[in-house]
Amino acid sequence: MTKGRQADSARRRQRVIAAINRALADGTEISVSGIARAAAVDRTFLYRHRDLLEKIHVLEAAPPANGDNTGPADTRASLQADLLAAHERAVRLNGRRPTTRETPVRSAR
Repeated sequence: MTKGRQADSARRRQRVIAAINRALADGTEISVSGIARAAAVDRTFLYRHRDLLEKIHVLEAAPPANGDNTGPADTRASLQADLLAAHERAVRLNGRRPTTRETPVRSAR
C-alpha cells in the first residue's frame, strides 16, 4: 500500500512539473490554484510538497519572460510626451480666469 501511495505521489509530482513547464511555455499566469487545476491535483498536495510550492512562488514573483501582455510597454518617449502634456495643461489652467465657483466669497460690509 505504501508503494502505491508513493507511486501516486510521484505521478502527481510529474503532472505538477509538466503543468509548470506548460505555463512557462505558454506565458500564462502562474499561481498555486492555476497550477493545481492544470495538473488535476488538490492545492493541499502543493502545500504538502514545499519544493513544488516554493518553485511556484518564485515563478509567480518573477516577471513574465515574454513580456506582460496586458498592454503596450511604456517607452521613454511616451513618458516624456505625457509629462509635456501635463505641463502644458498646468500652464493652461494657471492662465485662465477663475469661474464664479472658484471666486472667494466676500462678506458685505
